[in-house]
Amino acid sequence: MSNFNIELINNIKMISDEKRIPRDSVADALKDAITKAYVKEFPETIVEVLVDIDNKTLDVNQILKVVEPYDDFNDYCEILLDDAKTISPDAKVGDEIKKPIDLSKLNRAVVAHILQIFKSNITIRTNSQVYKEWKDKLGTVIQAEVEKIDSRSGFVIVDLGTTFGFLSNNEKIPGELLNPGQTYSFYIKDVKEQSKGWPIILSRGDVGLVKYYLNLQIPEIQENLIEIKDIARIAGFKTKISVISHRPGIEAAGTVIGVRGSRIKTISEQINNEKIEVIEYSGDFSKYIINVCSPAEIAGFKLTEPKDPTGRRNVILVCKPEKLALLIGKFGNNVKLISKMLNADIEVKTIRDMGEEGLDYTRVDMKSFKQRTFDDTFKKYRTNNDVLSSFDTSSLDLSELNKFNNPNKIAKSQITEQSKENTEEDK
Repeated sequence: MSNFNIELINNIKMISDEKRIPRDSVADALKDAITKAYVKEFPETIVEVLVDIDNKTLDVNQILKVVEPYDDFNDYCEILLDDAKTISPDAKVGDEIKKPIDLSKLNRAVVAHILQIFKSNITIRTNSQVYKEWKDKLGTVIQAEVEKIDSRSGFVIVDLGTTFGFLSNNEKIPGELLNPGQTYSFYIKDVKEQSKGWPIILSRGDVGLVKYYLNLQIPEIQENLIEIKDIARIAGFKTKISVISHRPGIEAAGTVIGVRGSRIKTISEQINNEKIEVIEYSGDFSKYIINVCSPAEIAGFKLTEPKDPTGRRNVILVCKPEKLALLIGKFGNNVKLISKMLNADIEVKTIRDMGEEGLDYTRVDMKSFKQRTFDDTFKKYRTNNDVLSSFDTSSLDLSELNKFNNPNKIAKSQITEQSKENTEEDK
């Protein structure tokens, strides 16, 4: 057996241990590689590959049929009787003879092809093994260490213990810098069985990561006292969440936000301080539109009933000209979030546009709506400036707060300042 054969057989154990693939599977991958590469070079050849892992032997034989000399003799699949007897003295016409093949004497192209197919076969078997181990973890979150970051592409390789995960630029949080050797939370977005590349696709920009932190940090969500109805995310810009309470006395949005925003701030810090807005869900679609658009103000809306099985509506949001930029948001991100939250195709028009086009729409009295929502919030005895800051309190008389049994302690300057910050960030 040649040194090349010995090297190949020794690699079976090493690859099996490193990739956590059964040795028999690695041996089959090697057999397949040798057979395919040799037959491609010599198409009429019949090849037999024998691997004995225990005895560490690798034998490659060409199967030849013993024949008498004749004009169309084919030395790829036939052997003359006299030549056959040099291999097996008892050979006779019609027998099959195994002629040993020395892989080390093959030309470089054939050897390179063998190694290429072998590597591909190992990758396929590795991914299949990884798929079996990780398929049930799809859609979950794992804490793992960043192994390395490609300096040219920016792709991130994450050490998952038994294998590696892949984080593409599209699945990152824009602006977030990950450091090799540090541990982060990753959402397992996809697990591929037949991938020739990376079988486990990770994400830090998926909405699933925010859901994970909400369940982790908010006991009321874990206990199903508060339900997340809709959630939409544009990673690096904003996440918007609507929630509803299933227990009287628990105000959903304020509970999720926490005292002085403590709960939502903790979650935000885990996703590179991404802004998170929490609103109350309403079964009244018209009221829900207003909630979802907040903190942007709308003058009205026009909607159509869904005409397709997906239940997707067409909604025209109507606003004053000076409110247009805030409603649309930077790069149209606010409208994209609204569209995801409402499961609707959104179009934004000004009041003047609607008049010129002769379109009727449902008008909204934002002042009475905000006052009503503000009062409803205080009836829940919340003392959270982040809840208050989602509303424009500039038109409210803060001295009226003293009428409540549990007056809010937040200074007027804190409320108005936070409200201005929210408005500026959304532009």
